Amino acid sequence: MADSVLIAPLFDEAVAAVQSAVLQEHRLHFENDTNASLLLDELRRVSVSNGSVDQRVVVCSRKLTLFIRTLAPYFDLLSTCIKLQPEWISWFWGALRLVIKMSSAYLLLLEKVADMLEAIAHAIPPYQQIYEACSANTPDSNVRDEDCHLAALMSYVYADFVQLFLELYCIFCRGSQAHTMSWRPLDSRISRMEVRLAKQRRWLEKETQNDIQNYSDISHHRKHYLDFLQNQDQSRGGDYLDHDGQRAVKRWRRVEKMRTWLCNSPATSQVDRQPRQYSPDSCAWFLQSSVYCKWRDQPFEKAVANDADYLLNSWQHRVLFVQAQIGFGKTFISHSVIENLTAEAEDPNICDEPPVIAHYRFSLLHSKHNHPDDALRALSHQLLQLHRNDHSTLDAVCLLLRKTSFREHANTDEVLDVLTLLLRQHPTYIAIDGIDECSNTEVFLGLLARLCRGSDARVILFSRPDLKIPLEYQKWASDAPHIFSLKSPHNAMAIENYLTPELNRLADQGFFGISMDRTLIPQFAQAANGEFLWASMLLKLLQSPLISPEERLSLLLNVQSLKGLGSLYHTMIDALARHSHKKKRVITSTFHWLSHGIHHLDSAALQAALSTQSTDENDTSHTMDILNALEELSCGLLLVTNDAVSFTHASVRDFLQSSASHTSEFSLYNESGVHGHLAADCLSYLVYSVPKQPLGVLHPHNPPTPPAASASSGASQRTNSSGDSGYKSLSSSDGDNNHAVAPIVLNPRNSSSRPTGIRTIPFDTHLPFLRYAALCWPIHLSRALTLSSHHSITSSTTDTLAYLPALSAFLCSRLAVTSWVEASFRYSLPPTLTRLVGPLSDLKGEVSPSTAKGRELRCVVGQMRILSERLAGLKREHEGVMRRNPSLIWQMDEPGEDAYWPVWEDVVASASVP
Repeated sequence: MADSVLIAPLFDEAVAAVQSAVLQEHRLHFENDTNASLLLDELRRVSVSNGSVDQRVVVCSRKLTLFIRTLAPYFDLLSTCIKLQPEWISWFWGALRLVIKMSSAYLLLLEKVADMLEAIAHAIPPYQQIYEACSANTPDSNVRDEDCHLAALMSYVYADFVQLFLELYCIFCRGSQAHTMSWRPLDSRISRMEVRLAKQRRWLEKETQNDIQNYSDISHHRKHYLDFLQNQDQSRGGDYLDHDGQRAVKRWRRVEKMRTWLCNSPATSQVDRQPRQYSPDSCAWFLQSSVYCKWRDQPFEKAVANDADYLLNSWQHRVLFVQAQIGFGKTFISHSVIENLTAEAEDPNICDEPPVIAHYRFSLLHSKHNHPDDALRALSHQLLQLHRNDHSTLDAVCLLLRKTSFREHANTDEVLDVLTLLLRQHPTYIAIDGIDECSNTEVFLGLLARLCRGSDARVILFSRPDLKIPLEYQKWASDAPHIFSLKSPHNAMAIENYLTPELNRLADQGFFGISMDRTLIPQFAQAANGEFLWASMLLKLLQSPLISPEERLSLLLNVQSLKGLGSLYHTMIDALARHSHKKKRVITSTFHWLSHGIHHLDSAALQAALSTQSTDENDTSHTMDILNALEELSCGLLLVTNDAVSFTHASVRDFLQSSASHTSEFSLYNESGVHGHLAADCLSYLVYSVPKQPLGVLHPHNPPTPPAASASSGASQRTNSSGDSGYKSLSSSDGDNNHAVAPIVLNPRNSSSRPTGIRTIPFDTHLPFLRYAALCWPIHLSRALTLSSHHSITSSTTDTLAYLPALSAFLCSRLAVTSWVEASFRYSLPPTLTRLVGPLSDLKGEVSPSTAKGRELRCVVGQMRILSERLAGLKREHEGVMRRNPSLIWQMDEPGEDAYWPVWEDVVASASVP
């Protein structure tokens, strides 16, 4: 017969594959009598739990139950053609049971596995119906010779499912591989399997469709099915090699999609700025310390990584806390640790697979990315990139990206599941700097403990000594938690080796004149008291052009007076006071924006904010390249990296906000005054930098329900509908079109209400600070007024009322006010000033009306009250149409002398009159 060429059934071969692939640590999950009934009973117990189990787990158990019940009759059908061996059943269902158990540790992955198996269940042939048909057609229970060939054909499905279970199993453990050389992603293999199931279904239906069969037809169908299976197996390798590059690109796209899902923020490129000072040898003492070497040199063992019980009971010993005072140089040490771990990763004594290093830095200077969730997302983002070519990781990515329910961005639990799985798959070091600067240290350490319980990752944490370590990091009868406390003697020699050559270099260049005794240089390092930050800031001060060689030498000879960061910072800001007024204003404004901005400004917006001039709008040349000059201008108190500006260290901002700096013009101690200055900068930008004209093309008002009367052509006219709505129609007269004072294109009345261009340029493309200035100046002013109650108006009038000139100029410029209102509506935030009128009025009692500032304040209060009422009316009567078409603010129809909003047609017309 044609099917006599069949090889032996694949059952024993598949069982052998399970036995060789399953690690010894997981053999305990296999039982000799494992069968479908046992699995269904276990899943049933989950389904009937009275609220003690997550509802998502219950849903997964029901999907898995469907799969098992659909597949279980396969063995009944198989028993009609061959005698079943117990190990065939037990190892088959045992492999599935192992997959369910291991995926249960990651709820997100369990859901995906259940979804996938549920989808496969719908492609499985109706084995129960086929079995019943076969039982009715073959009452003779004796196995005939040709039934062995039938069993061999049936064994392909058995082998396919075993291979699938092993591939899923390999996702959840380290070191076991079930893949062949001709590997392709999991979703592709699932599609292939569904095709094979569909083919088997058609073959079985033909095999059992009639009570009386023609054996030649049966042989033909079997041969056709066998040829399909063998051709598919033979084609596994050839076509894959031909498209290797294309397949690699597709895999990386999947990985990139997963990375975006896990971490849709640019935080990963901002949290880890490489320090530029110090010699690499400065941290050699730490890298050679016994505490660090003991933590680093623990081998990554496959048996340990796959032993969940051992991981759970020993995780505290894989975490090392490194603690030191502020300014010690912990961040630089953390960078040295990363470099050292990268270099040591290739050591074969550590692990067969080279471990990778993931890292994150919390910083008070980048508080936007200081949430515990940010660190988890960044770590998973890095690991996915590092393992983008690994088969197990790619299978996990494919499993997660299957066509099932998938939220836009991962929540914390989902990120934690993915990260734990990646740490379980691969040996990994994790370095976290600034853990004490996290927005919620307790939550982060709790999440980190969950990661460590589920993996063998080695974690090193850098913090200050006051970090509160949760009790769960302690382990009875052991030395956990492991804390490496760093003191000043640890890096005293490193600081001396850093300072001495730098001071000698400055002396060689004449920074200290010609009378310096160089034998004193080694003694200067002792004043650092273990603070690398102090040493680096001292060098920046000594290199500043603001002080003379004699002053530099005097500072060194009296270096004991500079001990401590506070004393050093005080000397530095005293030196800054020698700058010109313009430079001091730029430095002060930068301090303000970095410390009290509502949100972080990008470089273009900060440049615009620093360039704003309240007295001369054309005098901005000195700030053209101000960002790059900030580091030198500030004596190193500011750091500029890739056009991003920040304080050199959080302690700089802390000092400026403390009472120790309150006498300096650079102080941030008076928070009310700082917000007043920021409000003034925003208002000045609106008055002097934003064009006093419509921000975009004017569009006429198109009512939602136009009147039935037909529109007439000709000169501009005011219709009933436009009059009722309070807006003025645009004129199409030649006069207005021929005498424009600004580059504004006026649309004819009968034109469409929106531009028809393919590409529309955003209205604020050349106004990078407009969004912030328009939306945030009321917030800054409100905070200035609210906080002013904590400061004396008479003692700090200049700071507290710093916003008054800019606010007065803004309120007196009706065009600037109108541009601001238009911008606010374009940004979908209708303006309101109701809460500012009362606090401003209260200030009148504290400032004498006989002074110029008192008179200006009373004028501002009156103008503010009028504008507030106008804005309230605008919002009450026209908010809907203004949201749809913000340019209508320039087309208001207000008859009489009570008109407030300027009509752009009239502005253009009046400007054209000689």
